[in-house]
Amino acid sequence: MNTLPPRRNSQFIPRLLILLPILLKTPAVAQDSAVTPQNSTDAADRIAVFETKVRPLLTERCARCHNADKMTSGIRVDQISGIPEDRHLALLEDIREQIDSAAMPPENEPGLTAEQRTTITHWIDSAVRAAREQGAQKNGAMRRLTIAQYRNSLRDLLGIQEDLTDALPADAISKDGFTNNAALMTLSPLQSEAWFEIAQRALQQSIVDESAVPVIQTFRMDLGRSINPEPTRDQLILGANSELLPSTDFQVIELAPHKPFVFQPWQMKRSFDFIEGYVGNDTIRQWKHFDGLAHSVFACLRGNPGYPRGSAWETTPDGLLLRTAVPGSEIFGESTTYGPRANFKISLRELPDHGNFRITVRAAAVNDALLLPTDAPLNWTPDSSRIPLPSNAPAALEISQPGIFRICLVGPAAASGSQLQLQFNSLQVSTKIEGGRPLPELNLSPDQLVSPLLIVRLPAGRTDFMATLSQPQHACELLVTPLAADSPIARDFLKFESRRPWLGVHLGLRRDCGSTLTAVGQPVEVQNHELLQYTFQGAIADFPAPEVEKDNVNYLAGIREIGVRSEFTDGRDLPRLKIQSIRFEGPYYETWPPETHRRIFVESQLKPPLQILSGPCSEDSRRLEEPWAREILTQFAARAWRRPVSETELQLLIKVWNSARSDGADFFHSIQDALLVVLTSPAFLFIVEDSLSPDPEPLTDYELAAKLAFFLHNSPPDPQLTALAADGTLRQHLHAEIDRLIDHPHFDRFLSEFAPQWLNLDRFDVLAVDERRFPHLNRTIRSRLRQEPAETLAFLIRNDRPVSELVSADYILADDAVATYYGLTGIQESGFRFTPIPHKGGLGGLLTQAAVLAGLSNGREPNPVKRGAWLARRIIAEPPADPPPNVPQLPENNDNSLTLRQKLEAHRNQPGCAKCHAGIDPWGLPFEQYDASGRRRSDPVEAASTLPDGHTVDGVEQLKQYLAEQRIDQLTFCLTKHLATWANGRSLAWTELEQLQAAAGQLPHDQKTCRRLLHSIIDSPLFLTK
Repeated sequence: MNTLPPRRNSQFIPRLLILLPILLKTPAVAQDSAVTPQNSTDAADRIAVFETKVRPLLTERCARCHNADKMTSGIRVDQISGIPEDRHLALLEDIREQIDSAAMPPENEPGLTAEQRTTITHWIDSAVRAAREQGAQKNGAMRRLTIAQYRNSLRDLLGIQEDLTDALPADAISKDGFTNNAALMTLSPLQSEAWFEIAQRALQQSIVDESAVPVIQTFRMDLGRSINPEPTRDQLILGANSELLPSTDFQVIELAPHKPFVFQPWQMKRSFDFIEGYVGNDTIRQWKHFDGLAHSVFACLRGNPGYPRGSAWETTPDGLLLRTAVPGSEIFGESTTYGPRANFKISLRELPDHGNFRITVRAAAVNDALLLPTDAPLNWTPDSSRIPLPSNAPAALEISQPGIFRICLVGPAAASGSQLQLQFNSLQVSTKIEGGRPLPELNLSPDQLVSPLLIVRLPAGRTDFMATLSQPQHACELLVTPLAADSPIARDFLKFESRRPWLGVHLGLRRDCGSTLTAVGQPVEVQNHELLQYTFQGAIADFPAPEVEKDNVNYLAGIREIGVRSEFTDGRDLPRLKIQSIRFEGPYYETWPPETHRRIFVESQLKPPLQILSGPCSEDSRRLEEPWAREILTQFAARAWRRPVSETELQLLIKVWNSARSDGADFFHSIQDALLVVLTSPAFLFIVEDSLSPDPEPLTDYELAAKLAFFLHNSPPDPQLTALAADGTLRQHLHAEIDRLIDHPHFDRFLSEFAPQWLNLDRFDVLAVDERRFPHLNRTIRSRLRQEPAETLAFLIRNDRPVSELVSADYILADDAVATYYGLTGIQESGFRFTPIPHKGGLGGLLTQAAVLAGLSNGREPNPVKRGAWLARRIIAEPPADPPPNVPQLPENNDNSLTLRQKLEAHRNQPGCAKCHAGIDPWGLPFEQYDASGRRRSDPVEAASTLPDGHTVDGVEQLKQYLAEQRIDQLTFCLTKHLATWANGRSLAWTELEQLQAAAGQLPHDQKTCRRLLHSIIDSPLFLTK
């Protein structure tokens, strides 16, 4: 990319610009919510009562067991003060409940007198009542953008695709489970430096030299049998176990595409000298010279050896046919690291090291035959035909009626294991002869066997066909049998015929033991049998790249790879994918200057001629340039800061531009310096809600637009939101905007962050699975299961489904792989699309999703304590207290002498454990029906449980029914609480939680729906005030 290089004569910038944002208006940072009584006299009285009467009682009767060191049942009383902090109000209510029920002090401790009970309870009632009357302080808000929000902001503002945030330290996780909590969004010197460096890189990538001629690499690989008129005569090899497509079957063409601007085509290197690596992995130290693109670009097919049925790939005159890329087992000693079977890659030495790229694949779905398993049923009918197998010579079939036909091979047992290639008209199929059996109806000799081959649709009339047998000395016949359309085997073929392959593109590097590849976007369904173009785009720096010395002289060093696959779904047979060509272009520009540059340097009548902008600074040039500079900085800063720019702020930016211009920078460099101030300003890096007092104040329209966008899109406001804020009509259109934002694709940005954080899916991400016990929970299916919760939540919200379906639904959201994991194979064909799929029980809702349940195990055995605590915290908002220090782990019991319930009982009997576990274990025991991989156990297990309120359930289905029917208010409150916590970027105050809980209980049953809840959260003082 022809970007502007950093200025060497501006050494003041790197440190000074970090300080300049302080000069900009920065509101006070919101403090933690606290409770301050309105009446100072009442407050003084409560403090006096607490200090003289309540604290001595708590110290004498409670603090010995409930202190910083002991924390029995996770409770401390030594931190309570005369004006209780918000975080202590719930504890005070719990203390009152314990005193009222005479549960505390315990039986073995001296009890409280009636007067002492009254003193404590009256003081608690007074403190809680004052907190309710006062409410929570707001104090405005100022919270740093999360990494995801910062990344999205840069992309939306500048139009860059590359993720520049990998250098930032991870965001801290709050007790609520979220990374956007203002109290934890600290600003460290390391983060300040990282933000500065990222802003520099982002601007350098965005801004180009308008007069420069960009260099673009473009090539196309065409595929097909014998299409290369000038194949190399060299014997090509690319490391050990390399499987390369013959050079006759592919051709690399360097292109100069038509562009509306002048550019310089990049020519790949054609001459090389290497001292090692060119005979595979064998050691050799001898210089050798190589010429031609054949040693620069390879067509590689290296992957795990073998294929379940048929050939993983084969070439035809018009392309390369690929079967589904079947992943390996990931079990040490049973699978290699060479990648999936059917694994095509372009291996090449040169790709750009920066900028965006575009890969275009010309592909089609094959109108294919279905290969039969070796144990497929065999039979002969009067309509069956026996046709001698021609030996590599054309032949013909005469078909009287079009339809579906089964093709079998009749031949000697000695032909078993031979490879057979059949071609029916334009359809080509290769398979191995296996599973031969006698068929008495044919009156064959004892040596003759019948092997099932395939099912194929054939038209009426003459069908040309050709057969090539790897052992042509064996005389064989084809047994062709028409199938009734309603026969089971024909119905299987019709399902197969209706499916389509999914095209996936990957980019990365070659390794001696395989490849390191990352998917470029999502797989695309190839629906047509005609060849069409499918495009994949990305930023090349986001993908794995080799790190080698510049002058490395090993033939195998620094090889990049572009993988093209027919992606694996769930193991069902799919028609093959035909690849005719693969085209790469990068850096990819649609215009010059590119869109990233144009977003900054807006088209305007104020723009001076380029020779002035690129020339030295003078009074005349400054006079001509300043109006355009003001326009650029005003528009850019307003978009970046999500509000209008004041004249004072603009003057500061103009001053930076002027200083850099006077220092010798050209116009573009000097603007870049000013933009660096914008991108390192608190107004960009923080979500700011400026407040004048602790009392709640309405958000300004711009603050509301930003808060709404960062809530529902995890991104800055788009032009429509900003326009409504500018004309003061956002509140008037609030509900319409909420619906628009929910229905927008960027709503997935919110869901992809909120859902896994709410449901603690980070545990699933780091789970070490016992591969031998759960081989089905491999890397491929884990990535799909990880997506299920967010897809479920998206469906519930976008379709305004009842809140009860969070826990109990007669459907699941699944693609083919997820459905198969749960045993729902074949119910519908959805490929990689998540769609509602009905089930017969044991599934539905979040509670039984594998990503949740497996993450709450140790990878070998389920853990009912973790599962119970998770449900209490995340689903019904009745969290257990933090465990006291030094609590022993649930004891291992390798000899199985104790049942799980006995283990849990022994654990509860540990000092200080009983109270908390009484609110945890009962929720977890019903989940014993599910193993550590999150699937339903096949054997019956004891899953009955008496819940904390005394209700009895037997298994997860009854638990779901209980939650959906009898605890629907608490379920609604829990979802509302977590959404509101995320929306406000802070933990909610005790009074706010009380108000949410009351509102959830008052909401009519038919209004307890997910989309409606989002509307109610946003259209409330909790969200609309600061």
